[in-house]
Amino acid sequence: MASGGIARGRLAEERKSWRKNHPHVRGFVAKPETLPDGSVNLMVWRCVIPGKPGVRK
Repeated sequence: MASGGIARGRLAEERKSWRKNHPHVRGFVAKPETLPDGSVNLMVWRCVIPGKPGVRK
């Protein structure tokens, strides 16, 4: 198995575990990219991390 396949398998397991049991942090969002064909790309994530309004680094 190529290293990309190993990484995807590990990310899939981590995501499954996270969805079952995770702390609910208000405003925090992390989702894998959805491709035009409806499949999910676990190697690219869109994240929102809460913080003070107006502060950006």
